[in-house]
Amino acid sequence: MLVSEKIAIAAHLHVLLRRKTGRVTDTEWMAQNEVYAAEIVRFARVKAMEDGHPDLAEWAGKLERAMMAPQKAVARPLAQVAVEALRQNNAVNNAPSGPAPFRDSRSGPASLPDESAEFAQSAFAESQFLESSLDLNKPRKPRDPDAPRYVGGIR
Repeated sequence: MLVSEKIAIAAHLHVLLRRKTGRVTDTEWMAQNEVYAAEIVRFARVKAMEDGHPDLAEWAGKLERAMMAPQKAVARPLAQVAVEALRQNNAVNNAPSGPAPFRDSRSGPASLPDESAEFAQSAFAESQFLESSLDLNKPRKPRDPDAPRYVGGIR
């Protein structure tokens, strides 16, 4: 049984106990700790018999069965599964036919491929913005000293 299902059952029992007996419980701890859950189940069954609340006994039984059920394996995040699948796929498709050639690192850094050849048709090789209002050679207009300023205040 999933942890979320245990929490849902524990939350339902928590609400019933709060409304019918005034007892406040810890829902998350009830779903995680078998000893605490067993004590809450015992308490709920006693109160169900004393006060005549059959729904308390019903939900206590559900919680007891949920705590006895084996916990399902924790699902891994989708991103982690996808990364592992890609790595396995790349390892299979790009398996080298022999050992990788050794490059002597003393000969200097490896040369980088020429980006202009790769991005020749791309608009991102150089900026395509021809007009710019930030002309470095153009002097700035002086600020009007009488113009209102909103520094440190609310407009």
